[in-house]
Amino acid sequence: EKMSFMSDIDLYSFFGNILDNAIESAKKMEDPEKRIISISVNTKGFFVSVSASNYFVGTIELVNGLPKTTKSDRIYHGFGLQSIKMLTEKYHGDLKISTKEDIFTLDILFPV
Repeated sequence: EKMSFMSDIDLYSFFGNILDNAIESAKKMEDPEKRIISISVNTKGFFVSVSASNYFVGTIELVNGLPKTTKSDRIYHGFGLQSIKMLTEKYHGDLKISTKEDIFTLDILFPV
């Protein structure tokens, strides 16, 4: 209900890409205690916030605010977060990506 301002197809793409990336990262974690994905959707005044976080292995290099794909086949990979960014912009939102130690976090804020 909080995300009803998005079309169904955009909503599926938005959360599908968030989950696909988080699941792929969780699968790489050797420690089962770190195979955790957290996603929350909350309202704050006239805004809807979406926060997603998960553990990751290795380093993440940000290029123009988005992580650079670590896959060798860059022609067919690296589009999930670009899609999330495009949808965030389509609905006049703000996307922030951060890493702290071994936790990757997406924070997205939409005006409603």
